[in-house]
Amino acid sequence: MSSLRQLQKTWEGLAQADPFWAICCDPERRQGRWSREEFFATGKHEIESVLQCVDSLGLAVDRHAPALDFGSGVGRLTQALAAYFPECHGVDISPTMVHLAEEFNPDIARCKFLVNEQRDLRCFKRDHFGFVYSSIVLQHIPPRHSRLYLEEMVRVTKPGGILVFQVLDDLRMGFVSRLRQKIGIRRNLRRMVSRNNGHGSIDLYWLAEAQVRRVLHAAGARVIDVRYTNSADSAFDGNLQYLQHGPANGWVSKQYCAVKDQVGGKGTERS
Repeated sequence: MSSLRQLQKTWEGLAQADPFWAICCDPERRQGRWSREEFFATGKHEIESVLQCVDSLGLAVDRHAPALDFGSGVGRLTQALAAYFPECHGVDISPTMVHLAEEFNPDIARCKFLVNEQRDLRCFKRDHFGFVYSSIVLQHIPPRHSRLYLEEMVRVTKPGGILVFQVLDDLRMGFVSRLRQKIGIRRNLRRMVSRNNGHGSIDLYWLAEAQVRRVLHAAGARVIDVRYTNSADSAFDGNLQYLQHGPANGWVSKQYCAVKDQVGGKGTERS
């Protein structure tokens, strides 16, 4: 079974079992304890915080162009983006997540949801979106795929458009943990299971900043800002926070803000 097929199977199981908690994994909200109102309110707060962050960098977001939510789940962030953009597309690998997104967002005509099972974003044309956002998604995708998705996010962004996305940057461990790794007691840390859900494991992967910068540069985008976030918290409750520094131990999460060059970069046209 391919890694994307396994990823889809895992998130299908999560979507059918506890879709809100699968996204915002506050232990106190497990087993259906998220209310719909509280859950979607976290999305509004996150998008407001992200757009304020972009604004503080002196960047102008094109509010007249469509926006993309990559890894949209049930539409928590897509719905929030609809307050700022004329059209918002949410794309996810899980058909059940997309079905639920359509069910939870019936009155917001600007939200459009799509299942994407491909390793690229051929469902969208080049230079289509003015703003692309992705949060707590790429960290679950193997690097060989996440790097390509980053390239594709650049491709579908308009020249001068803005991309904001979050990835894991590193796994910081103490001396004992590193010693165990060296003697083989713990292996395959790049696919550490963060929690077991009964439908497969949710794996975590990282992309170091140097890799991210290389991918974006080759695709035709400039990194404008990088900052630490709390998105890797194992009890992340949807309340996005910017941190002064990464944790001493555990997963390090970074949010990148990039702008696509006015002259197009790498990529082939898809319709």
